Amino acid sequence: MKKTLVSLAAAASLFAVGIAAPAYAATPAVSFTKIYFDSPGKDTRSNASLNAEWVRLTNNTKKTVQLKGWTIRDKSNHVFTFKTSYSLKPAARVYVHTGRGTNGKPDANDLYWGSRAYIWNNTGDTATLKNASGRTIDTCTFGSKGPSTSC
Repeated sequence: MKKTLVSLAAAASLFAVGIAAPAYAATPAVSFTKIYFDSPGKDTRSNASLNAEWVRLTNNTKKTVQLKGWTIRDKSNHVFTFKTSYSLKPAARVYVHTGRGTNGKPDANDLYWGSRAYIWNNTGDTATLKNASGRTIDTCTFGSKGPSTSC
């Protein structure tokens, strides 16, 4: 009992001087791990330029996660929906490119938003990932530094 009191007293004294115990946020099952928001070169709106703008999601669990019905959106409410069954295997990544293309090409983990305009603002934006029930799973906010951000 004495050890507990000493530990509680030590924690209280740290709190009193403004040092709190670290707060650890749980890592979401699927999260944004990188956003390439400023495609290389001039913004020409060519499909190649649009597809050089992308978000990467990573499965952080040891189980496959079904993404059908999940959405990705920006602050301006541009929305990408995983319309068909898409299984993200453990530790796997999926890239959602802004432009048009054939899902699964050139790699099984490449998907396409189908937009003819840029989604992510080069001056800063927020990406939000929601599950099929509409619950926010992860967000990533970035500014204007660099062409990409790690979330």
